[in-house]
Amino acid sequence: MDRTRKAEIDLKREISFLINTKVKDPRIGFATVTDTKLSVDQKWLDVFVSIMGEEYEIKRSLEGLKNCSGFIKKNLQQRLKLRNMPVIRFIYDKSIDNGMRISEILDSLDKDK
Repeated sequence: MDRTRKAEIDLKREISFLINTKVKDPRIGFATVTDTKLSVDQKWLDVFVSIMGEEYEIKRSLEGLKNCSGFIKKNLQQRLKLRNMPVIRFIYDKSIDNGMRISEILDSLDKDK
């Protein structure tokens, strides 16, 4: 496993911990960090999150996460002892929604038989 992927895994674990335990923003609903991706120059960190709820709740949660990115960045720097902390971007991950939609379609086809 290369150093970049190891760093991505560590960042994912720590960000998930911080969101679930330290962040107290009421806008953030049930959010799960599904993946992280560091840019080649390690200046940007894309954090993919899955959020349960309706579309307005998802937008509200993403807004809350973006507003808390400075708090998360500061805590990550302290917890992981990083020299250079990348800029964090939260991106909504639709893969779980797509999987649920496919599952519902398959169930409805199965019931039709």
